[in-house]
Amino acid sequence: MSLGKQAGFSMIEMIWVIVLMGLLATLGIPRIRTALQKQNVRSARVAGATLFVKARTAAIQRGCRANVELPGDGRVWVTVCRTAGPGLDTIGGIENLQDRFGVAMTSARSQWQFDPRGVTAGNQSATVFFRNSMASDSFMINAVGKVVR
Repeated sequence: MSLGKQAGFSMIEMIWVIVLMGLLATLGIPRIRTALQKQNVRSARVAGATLFVKARTAAIQRGCRANVELPGDGRVWVTVCRTAGPGLDTIGGIENLQDRFGVAMTSARSQWQFDPRGVTAGNQSATVFFRNSMASDSFMINAVGKVVR
């Protein structure tokens, strides 16, 4: 019985592969992390803009005022009059964009109101900002209540 030449990798070849994989990981991980941080900011912006659109739409559909609440701690929610009886409905629950996406959200106001025509209270425009340690983004609510980039 002859053993002959055995197939496989030598220890030196395995070490080189491990060193190359480590080098590629060292170069690639920071770029991946930066891309994920930027994506989190973009996703938070889209989620925030969606809540403003939802409030404006609810105000128009129900024919009453709708509010977007931004208390400054990362939470956002939409309230609108009930379809039957007094009081307010919270539409879609409370979103915590700070915890969900790891971003800080700032706005000129802690409450935005849309009237039954879908126009912001006082016809004021403003910008909502989203930031984390690597990126920032924003959207604007124009004077007639529409969300624009």
